[in-house]
Amino acid sequence: MFAVLGDILFEVIGSPETLDSVREYDFAEHRVIESRPRLQWLGNGLERLKLEMMLHASFTDPGAQMSVLRATAAAHRALPLVFGNGGFRGFFVIESLAQRSKQLSASGTPIAITVALSLKEWAALTELDLSPLSGFPTLGLASASAARATKSDRALPGVSPLLSLRAASGVPGPALQAGDVLASTIVRSAAR
Repeated sequence: MFAVLGDILFEVIGSPETLDSVREYDFAEHRVIESRPRLQWLGNGLERLKLEMMLHASFTDPGAQMSVLRATAAAHRALPLVFGNGGFRGFFVIESLAQRSKQLSASGTPIAITVALSLKEWAALTELDLSPLSGFPTLGLASASAARATKSDRALPGVSPLLSLRAASGVPGPALQAGDVLASTIVRSAAR
């Protein structure tokens, strides 16, 4: 396996022919009277990846693979990108999808397709807005050491009970840290 994007597996035989990565760094330019402009760093831009790969009928169904890519792009979801060596690159959305048919059968069925897949990094929020969650214990907002510091069996106020669970041996439970749970993965079901 070369990489996996969500549920889409890129096998070695169909691995990208090219993998381009672009990172931008944003600067504001401030004009100064009778002097040269000054630059001020605003922040890092989002990473963009471009993968070009060949889908060939000798190892896959190019039409079906394109349908999966189109459906994934139409879902407008951020998906984890993990390389075969276990390297987690982050979450990405499909920004664009270009298809070039290289070989077609007499009936028009694609035999070989070159695909250019453009991905754009999706950055999780760095701060949580807790106002909609008032009254609910929030997951991972205090370090596990703070949860263990309490002498009682009850969790600290505003801290998820998961942080102070005790295992059967009496050793403190999961050692969650404040950054272990991405804000984007925390959901609350609708009230019934």
